[in-house]
Amino acid sequence: MEKITDYKYALDESSIVAITDQKGIIKYVNDNFCNISKYSPEELIGQDHRIINSGYHTKEFIKELWTTIANGKVWKGELKNKAKDGTVYWVDTTIVPFLDKDNKPYQYVAIRSDITDRKKGEEELKKTLKEISDYKYALDESAIMAITDQKGIITHVNDNFCKISKYSVKELIGQDHRIINSGHHPKEFIKELWTTIANGKVWKGELKNKAKDGSVYWVDTTIVPFLNSIGKPYQYVAIRSDITERKKGEDQIKKSNQKAIEHAHILELKNVQLVDFCNIVSHNLRAPLINISMLVDYIEQSSNEAEQKEVLAKIKPVVNHLMEVFNELVESIQIKQDIEIESDQVILKDCVEKVLIGFETQIKEYGADIQLNFDKTDIIYFPQKYIESIITNLISNALKYKSPNRKPIITIKTKKEVNNSILLSVTDNGLGIDLVLHKDQIFKIRKTFHKHPDAKGFGLFMTKTQVEAKDGKIWVESQPEKGTTFFIEFKNQNI
Repeated sequence: MEKITDYKYALDESSIVAITDQKGIIKYVNDNFCNISKYSPEELIGQDHRIINSGYHTKEFIKELWTTIANGKVWKGELKNKAKDGTVYWVDTTIVPFLDKDNKPYQYVAIRSDITDRKKGEEELKKTLKEISDYKYALDESAIMAITDQKGIITHVNDNFCKISKYSVKELIGQDHRIINSGHHPKEFIKELWTTIANGKVWKGELKNKAKDGSVYWVDTTIVPFLNSIGKPYQYVAIRSDITERKKGEDQIKKSNQKAIEHAHILELKNVQLVDFCNIVSHNLRAPLINISMLVDYIEQSSNEAEQKEVLAKIKPVVNHLMEVFNELVESIQIKQDIEIESDQVILKDCVEKVLIGFETQIKEYGADIQLNFDKTDIIYFPQKYIESIITNLISNALKYKSPNRKPIITIKTKKEVNNSILLSVTDNGLGIDLVLHKDQIFKIRKTFHKHPDAKGFGLFMTKTQVEAKDGKIWVESQPEKGTTFFIEFKNQNI
């Protein structure tokens, strides 16, 4: 009996509980039910749940609920109810039928949790995303758009861009704007354009481009740099309007009469309106687009329902959190784009010993045994700063997630592969990782697999980015409670 009392106490403290008979008449409510509904027990006992019906759910919905529990099955879902003072609230609900010897329900126990804040967050997010979608639709319908990375490589174009350039999306993505260069503008003009946006300033001007079929067209262009946390561009959004007809009109002005001048003037006014609209939209959308896109990316990447609910219920702290992730992503993007970084001749033994100096206190405290085996090869051609960062992250993880049941043993060794590659492995006997659950999450940003106050889920993400910066490859083998081995393949090792 004592355990049953404990369970009831735990349930009453943590949940909103009501018990009804087989006809739905309320026989019992706990304090949480009264607090959220604002009714007293005396007002609720003897009533059915219509007393808190908000009228939100359809008759079919309610009928399906009752059919389920009347047949002795558990029903789970979300309900919108109305309190005594007219306010509405949402509850995540589980209704459990208690069956008699004939398997017929003789009472129902409803266990609920308050999800009002989460539902409000969902509604606010839906509203914001709808507004963003409307803005994007308006922009796509009215303008020619393209997005490039900081090096000018095209990452996105809209339909209007494809129509005017006569290239398909596939033909444009991955290219730079030289694909539509007409050769009309001098090198000094293009240099001034790039100098302006590379310094984080908006560039406005008219460009003469060449379509796939060789025809030329003019666009009035506004290029907006999107800046990272240190004020450096990480991408450029180009918003254009077709002024080909206007430019033709301007040419005719030089040769023709006043009618052509008036026609050109009308076109110019329309173009000014379009440019003003594009400027307003681009100015007002920059900040919300950055924040919302980061929020949506985080929600889509997360597979944990509880985590998703927490994000939706606490939008503001998540946005702040995502700003930190954004800064980290900028760092990783810079690595990916730093294709010109040169490889160094790295002596692994010296490199590892240098890194281990930073872990001397932990190694001594834990009694860790560090084993190095570079007999097969001791030299790797790779950027020195990346190698040090990679080894630092892997050793840090091995010490951070050591097993409490045994002395840490960390083995670092290399071997030469037949394909002119070198394989570096870092093995520990720590807590290990359940790859059945986390295989696809190992190298994703903000993913952690053990509780630790210093765990941020960024080390392995950055390690993978650094490895792949020079066409390397990283993978992992692990078993829970046995340990983990990270393998890194360094390619093109002309040793």
